Amino acid sequence: MYGARDESGLFIVQALAPRALLQVKPESAIVGKQSVKKYLKQESWDNLAAQKGKISSILLGDETIQTRSAAWHEGKRALLIHVYGGIGGKKTEPKAKTPLYFGHFAYGIAKVVREPLTDELRFEIVYHQIYTHNTDGLIAGSLHWSRYMGDRSFGWLGLRPVADTIVELDGFTGDYETIDGWKRSPLDRLIHQLEIMAARYRIGDGTGGTFVGPAYNCTQDANQALYAALRQIARAIRSHPNVEEWRKQHPEQLHRLEQLERLGKDLKRLLLPWGTARADWRDRAEVLGSTLEDDPVQNLIRSLLTWRTILPRLTSDEVTQAFIKQGGSAWVLRTNQVGGIDPDIEPVAPMTL
Repeated sequence: MYGARDESGLFIVQALAPRALLQVKPESAIVGKQSVKKYLKQESWDNLAAQKGKISSILLGDETIQTRSAAWHEGKRALLIHVYGGIGGKKTEPKAKTPLYFGHFAYGIAKVVREPLTDELRFEIVYHQIYTHNTDGLIAGSLHWSRYMGDRSFGWLGLRPVADTIVELDGFTGDYETIDGWKRSPLDRLIHQLEIMAARYRIGDGTGGTFVGPAYNCTQDANQALYAALRQIARAIRSHPNVEEWRKQHPEQLHRLEQLERLGKDLKRLLLPWGTARADWRDRAEVLGSTLEDDPVQNLIRSLLTWRTILPRLTSDEVTQAFIKQGGSAWVLRTNQVGGIDPDIEPVAPMTL
């Protein structure tokens, strides 16, 4: 149950089952590279004022998307890409008072579970927040959907427009297992890297404080974790002592590995448009406790090397398209200040290019 006071001071309660938003049942599907791109770039965040209080669940993919619906079975895990917009209207937040509103970015995990109340499938979502602690109660680390979005006191569901994009690709979300029991998952490796980055944010690389700026922020550093995970998992599999025997006995896993490597190349072009890794990404330099003023030139250079990951919405759109290009699919769960009535706020879209 969510609600707000109307102009007369009466408390209007609007019944809402938040978990219904997470059901594995899309309203519609969008098929094809160009149609998917148009939806992500133009339609997903379009005309937000008219969309206030509404939700949508759109399935994206290629021409085989309908025949692959069984992939979203109970127990299935997928990568979640989270972006939120701003709060406008009479109660406009300070950051949304100019047209240059970036928004916020996070990766997370969505698992298909069975809802005990309805016996239907839904997504269980955990966000892995890479950000500085703040007065909104956001702490670097893992936050469940019921706390970060659905909580009546601290959740963003009724205050911000949000896009939670859940992407699935066998080469990334599946497991790799050799004949000697060696088992690895790219998704688990990403979680591990996100937990490392969140721990670094909590202590400021040992300084006790973390500062955000163009080179170090939620988008840049969450994608540093993704970059590290992709490098490590493919290298670990290819360098395994029994890799040749594994290739012969598990051709389906080899196909997924090649799919993963193609995804890695596409994401590398996105994350590193100049073709070279930032020194702090490659060597994991302890820099989170430094401010922009400590080394402004180097901070500027670092941000330019990964400039395509400065904007949360742009990064989300392009990472999603990279997964779909390799044969994956995506669910886009959009909410626009849902769950109550507050005439003094309006949704604000994060900027993109």
